[in-house]
Amino acid sequence: MIAVVDACYFFRREKISQNIHKIIVPSSVERELLAEDTKDHFYTYKYMIEIRDPTDEYVAMVASKIKDKHFRLSDPDIDIVALTLELQNELSNVWIDPSNIKEIEEVVCLTTDNGIINALKLFNLRNEEQERKEFRLRCYACYSLFKEHVDFCKKCGHNTITRVTVLIDENNNEKVLLKKNFSYKNKTKKLFDERGVELRSMDQREYIQHTTKMNRGRKQKDFNLPSMLGDI
Repeated sequence: MIAVVDACYFFRREKISQNIHKIIVPSSVERELLAEDTKDHFYTYKYMIEIRDPTDEYVAMVASKIKDKHFRLSDPDIDIVALTLELQNELSNVWIDPSNIKEIEEVVCLTTDNGIINALKLFNLRNEEQERKEFRLRCYACYSLFKEHVDFCKKCGHNTITRVTVLIDENNNEKVLLKKNFSYKNKTKKLFDERGVELRSMDQREYIQHTTKMNRGRKQKDFNLPSMLGDI
């Protein structure tokens, strides 16, 4: 199996499947990787990596298609999709007979970038990462899930929030992954404000004051950031 691999796959230090014996990377992606701390991980697979750029014809084809769909992809992202499409078309044009049927290669794209995944779907191209993992906050009292940070459950109000891993398939269906024999016992953590007052609920006066102060501090920090960076 041949894989066209995106930079984000190396950034996240994902493992390459044993079914893949050849990795093809555009030069634009190679430049991204060599400029980052992940180049050591990239070099781990150097023996199976080939640097190849898509032709202008395929780049133009992909750029035109995603423009019609109002997708926002960077030039390296477009190169990934174009190269996957080009390789797929090359292999589909190979004459298959009993003598070479076992030698026919399959092309996949390894990426965790949602923009690239959606662009691949436009061309019916295969993405090996049909499922992705994300972290969520989950209330183990009422089982509500939250993408944003919460200290107390917005539904039941309890201090019963824990972090879990969620598996998301290509249809955006979510499945919570829990360790075998996972126990909720003693999962509740105590929360305190800067004065040491224990925070017990969302409607507690001290909690409201604490969150208001924290949010005000974040806004002030964001406001000051442009002036701090003005001379850089």
